[in-house]
Amino acid sequence: MKIVAFVGETFEYYDGYCYTKPTSAAFLQDLVGKDNVYVCSPMKEVTEQPTTFSTKVAHSHFYPSPAYKSTKDFTLKSITKAGYLKAFQQSADKVIAEHPGAYFWIRTPSMGSIVFGLQALKAGEKVIHHMCADASNTWRGKKYKGIEKLLGFLLSRLIRWQLRKICKHENTINLCTGDVLEDFSRTYSPSNTHQFVDVMVKQPELINAPSPSNQERLNLLFVGRIVEDKGVFDLLEVVYRLKGKVAATIVGGGPELESAQRMSSKLGLENQVRFMGQLKHSELSKLYDASDVVVVPSNNHYEGFPRVIMEGWSHHKPVIVSNVGGVKAFVKDGENGLIFTPGSRDELYSKLENLLSDDALLNKLTSGAKSMSEISLQNYWLQQLNSILEVR
Repeated sequence: MKIVAFVGETFEYYDGYCYTKPTSAAFLQDLVGKDNVYVCSPMKEVTEQPTTFSTKVAHSHFYPSPAYKSTKDFTLKSITKAGYLKAFQQSADKVIAEHPGAYFWIRTPSMGSIVFGLQALKAGEKVIHHMCADASNTWRGKKYKGIEKLLGFLLSRLIRWQLRKICKHENTINLCTGDVLEDFSRTYSPSNTHQFVDVMVKQPELINAPSPSNQERLNLLFVGRIVEDKGVFDLLEVVYRLKGKVAATIVGGGPELESAQRMSSKLGLENQVRFMGQLKHSELSKLYDASDVVVVPSNNHYEGFPRVIMEGWSHHKPVIVSNVGGVKAFVKDGENGLIFTPGSRDELYSKLENLLSDDALLNKLTSGAKSMSEISLQNYWLQQLNSILEVR
């Protein structure tokens, strides 16, 4: 089986290989082998060997595509840069023509993936459509105001229209992360829609961490991009309000990392919060094991199902998550985690207070997380996807 994947991330080329952060391409390499996976994505050459990467593709299996930074950037270039969209389509057509009979993998709502998928369907090929985020309400975000909010709304309608075309096509297999996206896809293609999460977690070697009742503090772990709409600033304020009862480890990089560090310092949280920066997947295991609870406080409108949830469960750690995207596909409030209203610092504070005062609740949630560990491993989802493709 051969799979050609458009993943959208910008790869760094060095000495015969292309490198980038975690992508679906790495999952697909584990599914069918590196020799059977080809990748199409933007690329730039670098002069030093990348060190923090999770996806590695031989240059012989890589097709550079016209560069773009985001869905907004892709749209603006398509409107203002003459020939950009046509060049992108022609680039996709060339790749598709070289691999007749392959599966073509796209990850939406990326505009590049949408265009690539539509070109593959137009050529009569089979498309594996991974819907990993919800584009319909992105325009509601705080960062959009005035005319930009209106344009964002119009763009979201265009994306939904294109997604409907892809979802309902007879040659499309729809893989949806979370219940919201699954409901959308089933409206147009009930028989070709499946729940799917491309987690990369192997079976972790669990350590015997101290039980929460024997610790002075509840240890929280945040893993994600350091931007406002991932809720990291909400978490910092709640840690401050809990006055030393919790400690938080924050893993990730991003444009607002320094702002988060300044806020932590201003609140006097040096002894309660530590920032670890961007880490490899292999370096996260000990941090998950040392935590008591994984916190996913996103307050955005585009989440599908944060994979951090399953990463936590694979280490038998319960989660406290905001009710964004499709989290309710797997998170059951009071059973394997706790759910609160996005952006509500008061509710997050209350959930943590409940855990601090109720050992029985924390033990119940930990047991519930353990029961979810099997479906939180990559091998489970590799088998699921294999079964789906065998039917086709």
